[in-house]
Amino acid sequence: MNENSCKDGVCSTEITPTTKTALTEAPATVRKPRYTSRYDEQAWEVNVSLPGVQRDDLTVSIENEILEIQGNRVVAVPESWKPLGSAPVTGAETTYRLRLDVGPEVDETQVSADLNDGMLTLRLPLREAAKPQKIEVR
Repeated sequence: MNENSCKDGVCSTEITPTTKTALTEAPATVRKPRYTSRYDEQAWEVNVSLPGVQRDDLTVSIENEILEIQGNRVVAVPESWKPLGSAPVTGAETTYRLRLDVGPEVDETQVSADLNDGMLTLRLPLREAAKPQKIEVR
């Protein structure tokens, strides 16, 4: 049976393991990652901190003007490792999830993403119609 609980903005789901191991499985934790954003006349740039997340464990999508970023990180330790006290256990999984409203001005077909050392950089170019236009005064 799964149970969800939230405390101080961090939600966790306890999963009942189907097999017993020498080390206890840790509950999966869902966190909102830290991010910064910058907006200029050409694009919106978002930098998201996703420590320990690999490219294969990352999904980025835009649907109905909502940018959604989800990444998973699993703490893997050797089987011979034995925890002392309340040290992290094998199989501890953290899911990062971030949803941002990008609005209709973002050109979804031109979005680029780069993951480097746990930092995801997204460049969301603006549609031509949304860019500032210079109006000539006569």
